Amino acid sequence: MRKSAGRIFAIGLLKSLLFFVLFTLISVSSYKLFMHFYGIEDNDVIAAIPSDNKHAIIAEPQIDVVSKHLIYCVDEETGDIMKLVLEIFDCERLMLNYITIPVKTQITLSDSLHKELVLIKPSIPGFLKLSAITGYMPKETVYEYGVRIIEELLDINISYYSVVPQSIYDTVFETEAINQKSKSRQSADNTYPREVFSDGFLKNLHTINTETQLYNYIEELYTKINSNLTFEEKLNYMESYMNIPGRNIRFEVIAGTDSNSGYIIDKTSVDLQLKTYLGE
Repeated sequence: MRKSAGRIFAIGLLKSLLFFVLFTLISVSSYKLFMHFYGIEDNDVIAAIPSDNKHAIIAEPQIDVVSKHLIYCVDEETGDIMKLVLEIFDCERLMLNYITIPVKTQITLSDSLHKELVLIKPSIPGFLKLSAITGYMPKETVYEYGVRIIEELLDINISYYSVVPQSIYDTVFETEAINQKSKSRQSADNTYPREVFSDGFLKNLHTINTETQLYNYIEELYTKINSNLTFEEKLNYMESYMNIPGRNIRFEVIAGTDSNSGYIIDKTSVDLQLKTYLGE
């Protein structure tokens, strides 16, 4: 006997409902297993999802007496981090320090930060190199999360950051060649090349003698870079920049040891190094 059309429809509908229920149970179970494995609470997921389509601020800029400015040198096509420099500017003591942070620095994420980043990219490992973060974070927020990672790595609060295309970066900085003179300025086990002002930039600096000239230079520079500190906010540092003596500008490499596998930061030495720069 032929089955009636109504019966065939009912059987098909029942099968579809059973499949949907089974699919939902598998999805929920997978979600629960994932959350349990990474130790993430449901509330953490809700907090991590913005309430609207606007980009949530991850790294809030600050104007500090001792500013910590993270400078990214990036590939103009891929956005990959090519070089990383931390500028520490003590506006009271008029001390300006540029600290090279090797992009091959090995980092171990804390459990809390790893849990947060897993919500964005589940495949992100807890142990990686700084240069690798662009492969895991969204382009819109990768540099902000980079700030979070550096803050945790160095145990400091970054005031603001700038993303500088390499063609622009190369007009300001150059990598100092390793030689006996440069080695003598670093510890015996740290011969990683540091970033210093380029000859062209030094010549340009000598032509800036007034606040108007510095204003124009910063204004032009801001048309070529991206920063979470606005041009108007940057001008708060202009007077201090004008008054800083050349002898108070120093270039160093973050304390650590270089090897073929990566750069290993020496936490104890870094703490002492940064205390000196921060005037603590």
